[in-house]
Amino acid sequence: METESLEELSFGTLSALDVMGTRLELFEAGSGAPLLFLHGLDGLEGAAPLLHELAHSFSVFAPSHPGFGASQGSPRINRVDDLGYFYLDMLNQLGLARPVIVGTSFGGWVAAEMLTKEPGRASQLVLVSPLGLPTADRREQHVADIFMLSRQELGARMQVGDPGPGSDMKTLTKLPEDRLRRLMRNDEAASHFGWTPYMANPKLGDRTHRITSSTLLAWGEQDAIVSERYRQDWRKALPDAEVEIFAGAGHRVHADQPAGLASRIAAFAGR
Repeated sequence: METESLEELSFGTLSALDVMGTRLELFEAGSGAPLLFLHGLDGLEGAAPLLHELAHSFSVFAPSHPGFGASQGSPRINRVDDLGYFYLDMLNQLGLARPVIVGTSFGGWVAAEMLTKEPGRASQLVLVSPLGLPTADRREQHVADIFMLSRQELGARMQVGDPGPGSDMKTLTKLPEDRLRRLMRNDEAASHFGWTPYMANPKLGDRTHRITSSTLLAWGEQDAIVSERYRQDWRKALPDAEVEIFAGAGHRVHADQPAGLASRIAAFAGR
């Protein structure tokens, strides 16, 4: 595997890291306390504005999940539960004892899985628009089915601002081949991990009481992906967590409010 050049991430370095036989694309930037960033369904490139802001305050370590971006997939890693163990091994390999852990959307689910296994592994935990809890109750859907939405509708639902190139068929066809390949790999990996049960581990809610790290839950006020009922489910799952609602932001708070979100993370982690 060779890492690809991403203009959005030119403020740091991309390298390849072998973790237990799986080669990862790893982005590093900044200086300060260590922070592990776990991206959402939009990959590292979608989180670039937030990573740029976080690098002002932290030493940021941000992998592309197995199967996403330029990271290798593995037949041994087919559930998010597996990703939880995998990233704990990666932290050991990097010598990161208790970093700040930040996860957005799908990455928030991954972060929660990690800390149900090793509860004190994060100095602080920040979950931004996390997935992972049951997304439906009988006939009531609490999280929009992203696999049933057109690319254009999904882009409109994900954030308040412009979702950028690739969010509709017109701009998708104009992407360079390497960027199109990354986008398709991200989509494929999202379905690999989140197809069934849909974007959830039914057992996660029974394990979140094990998380002992100080936790911040952040949501976009105009999130059109998850329902208010689903946010309440997360609050019940983590009753001691602080909650922050970002005005003018959708599900991708990291894209709509990168500076504000980074500032809130830095303040929370600095206590």
